[in-house]
Amino acid sequence: MFTRTLLALAAGLVFSTTSNAGVVIGGSSLLDGSDLQQLESWLGQGQLTLSNIFTKTAGSTSQNFHTAADGKGATFVLMNVSLDGGAHWETIGGYNPLSWNSLSYYNMNNSLADRSAFVFNLSDKVMAAQRTDQQGQYQSYGSSYYGPTFGGGHDIYVNSSLSSGYSYGFSYGNVAASGGYYGTSSIVDQTQVSSSFTVGALEVFSVAGFTAAAQQDVPEPASLALVGLALAAVFTASKRKAGRRA
Repeated sequence: MFTRTLLALAAGLVFSTTSNAGVVIGGSSLLDGSDLQQLESWLGQGQLTLSNIFTKTAGSTSQNFHTAADGKGATFVLMNVSLDGGAHWETIGGYNPLSWNSLSYYNMNNSLADRSAFVFNLSDKVMAAQRTDQQGQYQSYGSSYYGPTFGGGHDIYVNSSLSSGYSYGFSYGNVAASGGYYGTSSIVDQTQVSSSFTVGALEVFSVAGFTAAAQQDVPEPASLALVGLALAAVFTASKRKAGRRA
């Protein structure tokens, strides 16, 4: 882990806060070390490596998002949103275990065991998993005219210009607590079912996990290089000694 982090830091693209946390490659304006540890806790797969594959810039559209994210496997999406025109911002997002697509269809999970997607409010430290009833089968929606969109309501929707959206409690959250068919509350404002918002910063990260044991069992290239240098030094010293004896 130490060698791995040093290499990443040397490239100037990674941060890691402690030896017990994962790393973020490519930088982020929305994630710090404690946020990363919170995502690791919610996902429950141990330490993570997140690679920034998309950052919203001036003029970015949903097509830019899909070009970067489609077919890239599991991702975390994070965005700054405001309910009051920019006076107050919160960081929300979602984990999508399947690749994004632009084909105008839902990723659906009929099996409860496969419902590993979730949406979250990182500012409020609130996470909402997919529901256990029929509503919960709608994981995410992929369309070239939609930004990152979770759930069938949609629980998080971002428009084509990546400038605004809404959160409507539908496929994620606690059904029992909701007491109704539509069930859940907005992940942005947990006091109401629906809320519209302005989107500020938006980032997408591909997800790769690793374990400390795996790092110990399989030497990293840099570690192997160091071993090779050490062996070369020993070999050179041995040759010098042999030459002096001759």
